[in-house]
Amino acid sequence: MITPTTSAPGTSPASLRSEILNGFAALLLGIALPTSNPLINIALVLILISLIINRKSLQLKPLLTNPLVYLPAAMFALLALSLLFHHNSYGPEMVSKDKKFLYILPLALFFINQPQRVKLFCIGFLAANAVVLVGTLAVGVLHIPIGHIDPANPTLFKLQITQNFFLALSTILWLMLAFKSQGWKRWGYGLLVVAACYSVLFLVLGRTGYVALVVGLGVWLFFSLGRRQRWLLVVLGAIAFVAVLLIPNKATQRITQGIDEIKVCVAAPAANVTGACRTSMGQRSEFAIEAVRLIKEAPILGHGAGGFYYEDPKINYKINNPHNQYLLETIQSGVVGLIIFLAWIVCCYRVIWQQIPALRNVLLAVLTSYMACNFFNSFLLDSSEGHLFMIFVAILAGYSVANAQHGSDKRLTE
Repeated sequence: MITPTTSAPGTSPASLRSEILNGFAALLLGIALPTSNPLINIALVLILISLIINRKSLQLKPLLTNPLVYLPAAMFALLALSLLFHHNSYGPEMVSKDKKFLYILPLALFFINQPQRVKLFCIGFLAANAVVLVGTLAVGVLHIPIGHIDPANPTLFKLQITQNFFLALSTILWLMLAFKSQGWKRWGYGLLVVAACYSVLFLVLGRTGYVALVVGLGVWLFFSLGRRQRWLLVVLGAIAFVAVLLIPNKATQRITQGIDEIKVCVAAPAANVTGACRTSMGQRSEFAIEAVRLIKEAPILGHGAGGFYYEDPKINYKINNPHNQYLLETIQSGVVGLIIFLAWIVCCYRVIWQQIPALRNVLLAVLTSYMACNFFNSFLLDSSEGHLFMIFVAILAGYSVANAQHGSDKRLTE
């Protein structure tokens, strides 16, 4: 006999439907980040609908006064106001890209005191990256043709920088789960860690993934292991480093190539600097030189939104992104903007440090990995990487408010 499904005691059908919507939105948001920008937009719309449905129970006031929410809003306001005083051609587009800073508040309202939603988001993110990893290995190792994917650089849904970066972050989470799990689950997560490391280092092009992987795993292992285990980690790391240098492989070749590109660009005479700097790291070197010049011209408030511009007319190449988040903030909003940005990041670290060790260590690894990669990319401009950071900060803002409320309740009971 089949009995009809009933909701739990005290749970109305409307409340149950609302929770299903919330769970689906969180899961879809995690799946969308590594796969599809339109899906990100759909997930954000579902979250907005959820907030409207539950508007009477939102914890708006404590979040509005939280620095993780109002500092990025101040950054956006500073950039938007610059349009009144600077008329850079790319300014409105730059402001449009940075409007995601305003998403932190609604995302924090959605995730605050909702560990199940955070868990579903992480499950979606890791599941999507596992699919990406399987596809990458199928094309790059087994040479199974999938669409028009290049076996020499097997990227599925996103460009190489984004795919490698997300796989590097997933590796950190899978390693944490491997340490936490037992039996076949531990072996399964361990296999994912090994496969993801191989994909990032040896299959897909893009040196940003190397930075994210090394920094993220290094930070997590350093804070998670005991003192003796840390020394063992240092020894094993040194052995692995020497092995990578001595054994020919794609990762070493890419790193050496990048160093050579920087040397050639820096050493080039002024008359030939543009041609000598047309490589990936060469361009980044040229961007940095141009960025320093622009910062010297307007150090306090910067050149406004879209203030960076680089052009190579011989190949019809134009760009408004110096591929360095710190330089971009300083060029556009000056030292004032950079200070606000760094204060925002310091507040993130402060909230992370207040969490329990297991959670603290993985959050530290993710944030430090992200900030290290920002020396080589302007991740906040990009859709996938930028939205990921807004979600990350929104979750931290929820933790911050929850910790403050817990501390207040504790003082009242004493």
